[in-house]
Amino acid sequence: MKETGRILLVLVAVFVAACGSSTTTPPPGHVTGPSTPNSVTGLVTDIGTSARLAGVTVTGGGQTTTTAADGTFQLKNLPAGTVSLTFSKSGYAPGFANGQSSSAGGDALILTLKKTGSAQAYDPTAAATFIEKTEAGPYTLALAANSIDTSGATGPYTVSITPLDPTKQAGALPGNLDASGTGTSVLLPVTFAEFSILDSTGKRLNLKSTASATVELPLPAALRASYPLTTTIHCYAYSPTASPTAGSWNDFVTGTVRKSSEDGVTPVLTASLRHFSWYGGAPQGTNCVDQWVHVVSAVDGKPLPNARVEATPGTVAWTDGNGDAYLRSAVGPTPSTYTAYQTGYDIDGSLTGMPGAKYIEFGRVEETLTGLTTVPCSSAISPGARASALAGAAAATKANALVIKVGTVKNLLYEATAIITPAPAGAGAVGSIVVLLEQGVPGPDGKLDSATRAPAGGAKITLTPAGGTSLPVPELVAGPAPLGQYMATTMALIAGQSFTLAIDADGNGSVDGFGTASALGTLGWSRPLSGATVSAADLAGIDPSRWISITDTGVAAANPAYAPLYEVIISPTSGSMVTSQSFYLGTERSFPATDMTSATPGAPLLPGTYDGTLIGFSGFSSGAGGGFTISNNITGANVTGIMYSVSSGPPITFTVN
Repeated sequence: MKETGRILLVLVAVFVAACGSSTTTPPPGHVTGPSTPNSVTGLVTDIGTSARLAGVTVTGGGQTTTTAADGTFQLKNLPAGTVSLTFSKSGYAPGFANGQSSSAGGDALILTLKKTGSAQAYDPTAAATFIEKTEAGPYTLALAANSIDTSGATGPYTVSITPLDPTKQAGALPGNLDASGTGTSVLLPVTFAEFSILDSTGKRLNLKSTASATVELPLPAALRASYPLTTTIHCYAYSPTASPTAGSWNDFVTGTVRKSSEDGVTPVLTASLRHFSWYGGAPQGTNCVDQWVHVVSAVDGKPLPNARVEATPGTVAWTDGNGDAYLRSAVGPTPSTYTAYQTGYDIDGSLTGMPGAKYIEFGRVEETLTGLTTVPCSSAISPGARASALAGAAAATKANALVIKVGTVKNLLYEATAIITPAPAGAGAVGSIVVLLEQGVPGPDGKLDSATRAPAGGAKITLTPAGGTSLPVPELVAGPAPLGQYMATTMALIAGQSFTLAIDADGNGSVDGFGTASALGTLGWSRPLSGATVSAADLAGIDPSRWISITDTGVAAANPAYAPLYEVIISPTSGSMVTSQSFYLGTERSFPATDMTSATPGAPLLPGTYDGTLIGFSGFSSGAGGGFTISNNITGANVTGIMYSVSSGPPITFTVN
């Protein structure tokens, strides 16, 4: 099956700190399969920090349980077959998943939740627009007066918008991205958000049956070239109880890519919404790849039967007795991910150090589906036809399968900080990548506990340019104690180029976490220039050619995924009597400068002398202002952290008349 395509392997497993016994005596070492009939076992984590979440309420099949201190759960006494599960915790957007239970046991699930956006006060009797700022741009929700059903509810009320960039955090999307449940409507995720309106008791409210709302969802930087302005995209909402498959995405309306009504520059998907839930734009795939997947244990190399395998975007399947499963994924502008889950028992304690301990293990591969044989996504999946094409030979099937190894890692959290410095202009110039890696036990907030925090030596780290070859980032060694510092200073890191950081935190040969960022170029000003005199009406007017304009040498790389976050502050020169000032934070390099201190939105700056400062961030941008927070962009089951590149432009002084 596999002809070409770049594969990145992740081999990870998480321990369930709960001991159990089976009804029969299993052999020593690695044993797969949960012992409790009609159950689902799982782990719940925070997608932004990799923290394991305690106190998450898990419901499904008429049963309810709560995750333990290590984020694990087991839901027992379920009906056989597909069970729709709901995950809820205060401060997090709701999560959903479909689990499979049977008389022989059931699924192992790993679910990630995302923290909700800021809670904003809401008066349902008045029209209002709510905004959640992100590095991709502003998410907005516009509600008409008296459009919310408040019957039986008690004020005060709040609105929250939880944004989700599927190019970075697709794992937090509920269910699998297959609207039909049969593999004939695989969806390509573009932009998503979850919308919640709560009363004072935490009750979720929704729109009246006759009402609708308008939403704007910014397009991720990596997808803007694929979906230019005026593109129409189908929008889907997730329903945990929809037919024919419990827990599915339902086609609502068609949205259109336009400029944001909030900042006037960010490309956003504008659409209507009739029900609050997870919601977003996702066109149906046209070309799909049908893929055999072979799941094996990294511990003993044996095939793992009855493992759950997910293609994202794509379908879900379970491995047979030979560890083989057959899945479909749509070819899109970003790589597809294949993930396998399995539950095991460490009967003799050789894997976890706890005899009888139950644990969840999983593995993941990320594949760019280029150069592979494709089929129409609308066609039915036919594993029988696929096996026939391979002459029905098991050896041929496995030889062409995508192998996913699942194995164990240390039960620690690793935290990384990676800084990219691009090569300066000039022939033969090189840049650098510096990584600081620490390890320890995570606290309740997902961060390393100060008492256990320590440098993590012995890791294997690589940096891969988009479409290029992986290069090692070696460890700096000084004495017997690990420094946890890794550096490469001889790479041709070109400004505007995107890079993927792969971290094998414990050095066992399996990659535990990934991060992606671009090397930021040199920044400058094209309008106004320092010492210039400009018109306030021009700066805030309708002619974009007369707005504030900045330059970035990274644009020359022509990388469609290159979209740094720029912060520009225009403030009165020291000692000036002028009070007006302007602030911009976004991905555009040309934008209006209006008075943010004025009571009139969009008002021009007052005449006077101003200073301008410019700074840019690519990847994680914790130093930026603008009133929003950004999730970590290095993620994995036991790895979290930030990866970024930063650059400053020269300060300027100019006069507004």
